[in-house]
Amino acid sequence: MTHERLMHRAATLVGGFAGMYTVMTRFNLGSSQTVCILDMMQALFGSDIREFLLRLLGVLIYGGTVFTAAYLTRKGRLDTRLISVLLCAVCFCVLGVMPADIEPCFTLYPSFIMMAFEWVVFGSMGEYASAPIFSTNNYRQAIGGLAEYCADHDRKHLDKAKYFGGTLLIFHIGAAAAYFACDRFGTKAAYFGLLPTVLLAGAVYAPTIAEALHIKPVRAEAK
Repeated sequence: MTHERLMHRAATLVGGFAGMYTVMTRFNLGSSQTVCILDMMQALFGSDIREFLLRLLGVLIYGGTVFTAAYLTRKGRLDTRLISVLLCAVCFCVLGVMPADIEPCFTLYPSFIMMAFEWVVFGSMGEYASAPIFSTNNYRQAIGGLAEYCADHDRKHLDKAKYFGGTLLIFHIGAAAAYFACDRFGTKAAYFGLLPTVLLAGAVYAPTIAEALHIKPVRAEAK
């Protein structure tokens, strides 16, 4: 397990928790924009201007966060990994204090911010481009990698299948944790999202921690 893959796995755990949390408490996926944009179009065509503007604001928040994360990553002057961890912590706390009966679209905004930023920062770590905040492409890549390995027995394709399959597993472990937390604590379950966030912080600074404890880091052998 390389350091980059460790960070990606930890980010995926956060993504799974956040995704299930918004589905369970806000009846929408706060990790992507597909449903938000479709709802925006439905509101536009149905002449519901208020709902259209709320959804449009969500789209702009998500896009603005992607722009900011990509810009800061390219500039390289700030540690965007740390910023992502801090955003997750702050946004989970904000979600936890939001009333259960508040306008559902408002409650998606914090999720849009932390998930969009996390996707940009951690999505290309570990050799493959893999979104740590939702499943569809990871599922396709896992199946595709397995099919390629069955066709040519190239172990590189087997590694690909394992990588994306592992991402799916970790994502749904996070989602399962959110399910049980939401089932018991409702919207306050957002505070439990701080636990995988702490794990993400630990993964980001694993080399520093290992050095302080005089532990030699373990890395995967080159394929």
